[in-house]
Amino acid sequence: MEGSGTLRITRNTVIIYIRMAVTIIVGLITSSLVLKAIGAGDVGIYSTVGSTVLIVSCITGALTATTVRFMNIEIGKGGDTGRIFNICNVIHLGGAVLLFVILESLGLWYILSYINIPPGREADTMFVFQVSTVVACIGVANVPFQSMFTVHEKFGTIAAVDIFNAIVKLGLILLLVVYKGNGLRMYAIMMSASTLIAFVVYHALCHRLWPDTVKWKFVRGWAPYREVLSFNNWNLLWSTSIIARTQGSNILINWFFNPVVNAAYYYAATVQNYVNQFIGNIDTAAAPQITQGIGSGDTERPIRLAKTVCRLCILLFLLLFFPLNAELKAIIDFWLQGRTPPDTVRLCRITLLVAAVSSTSAGLGQIINAYGKIKWFRIIMSALYLSCLVAGWFLFKAGNAPESIVICFVAADVLSRTAQFILLRKMFSFDVWGFIRDAYARPLVVAVIMGLWLVLYNILAFDTAAGRIFGFVLTGLLTAAAIWFIGLEKSERKKALDIILRRKNG
Repeated sequence: MEGSGTLRITRNTVIIYIRMAVTIIVGLITSSLVLKAIGAGDVGIYSTVGSTVLIVSCITGALTATTVRFMNIEIGKGGDTGRIFNICNVIHLGGAVLLFVILESLGLWYILSYINIPPGREADTMFVFQVSTVVACIGVANVPFQSMFTVHEKFGTIAAVDIFNAIVKLGLILLLVVYKGNGLRMYAIMMSASTLIAFVVYHALCHRLWPDTVKWKFVRGWAPYREVLSFNNWNLLWSTSIIARTQGSNILINWFFNPVVNAAYYYAATVQNYVNQFIGNIDTAAAPQITQGIGSGDTERPIRLAKTVCRLCILLFLLLFFPLNAELKAIIDFWLQGRTPPDTVRLCRITLLVAAVSSTSAGLGQIINAYGKIKWFRIIMSALYLSCLVAGWFLFKAGNAPESIVICFVAADVLSRTAQFILLRKMFSFDVWGFIRDAYARPLVVAVIMGLWLVLYNILAFDTAAGRIFGFVLTGLLTAAAIWFIGLEKSERKKALDIILRRKNG
């Protein structure tokens, strides 16, 4: 049984990485073309307006985590998945309505009163805001249907939809480059296309694959909704704090600086998001088995799996982090074709540290969600995340640089991980030191070795284009070798070799 589960995780991870590779490559090309088509100022406006929408679309993140958790637990117990799906569907529809009301009241008030944009762009900004509002509400309503594919480990379908959406976006952006009209408005319309495509595709496929589960059937009574909403409300607090921290910082930067700095922060955050996607794929692939395992009463295998997932995610981060850091400026300049906004590289280096700390939470979040007692986890983490905005405001008021708020993110993430371990030990007698030993020790050794290499690399200073390419490749190979011989356990290296040899002989 365990071998079959590991095989599914491996297969799902490979599928997710194929999706990620295509979407990231297309996304990098797309973001560069957007900068060329509409300029750094309009990118900054779109990013700032999108931040206003994303602050309240944290409803989507909270409801997604809740839906996936309860569906996985129900499958683990062998219960009525159709009942749970319809409960979550009703809650999502209510969430979409709530999101619309919040955006058209508080969001609209902020746009009209406080947003910092160049004179004469008010109408364009309002247009982008209204389009983003509609898209965000549709996205909330679509979550239960998209979650069905995660719960049933249909990652191939998710990959196909995302790849198709990425290609459609690229095609639209190529048209935007030659478009002679209002580029900002057209870009907002084009970006809404992917959400609409996903909405139609996921609804159609769910009714075809799981007609009995997704068939509309209103579940009466308050009690069934109360349990889901109780769990969701704490997730909502947490999601709100995450979105407020990441997107609220964008608004703070706009308040104290200008849209060009927003553009720099946008591209730095884009790099961080791509890195987070890369390291989070194994966590995503393993989530159903961790949650369903704990739902069925088995805890030993899910915790062992969470340790392995955490260690592998950190190792994957290191595989990206050190080559990127070696030639970050050259890579970003190449990506943005020499149009790099000021401060982008400096902000990117610090946002990568946020991703580093984030990678240490892989597996832990799935365990916490599966146990279900999330109240104090969410309260403490949310308080830490929201405190970053307060600290950022004071730092900016005192004249500090934009990256000072990102340093607050790193500190808050370290404290939140410490709080997670303390709560896990107190509430569930969790073996904290065993988790730290099995998940963190080997990656720490790899990080120290490669950190020393980066010091030497900076002394060597490859100045030519050929030298930079050589240095980037060499750093990547050295990181991979350190991960292979130090980061992976002997049994994992053996399994990897067996898979390679079987495919070669096959």
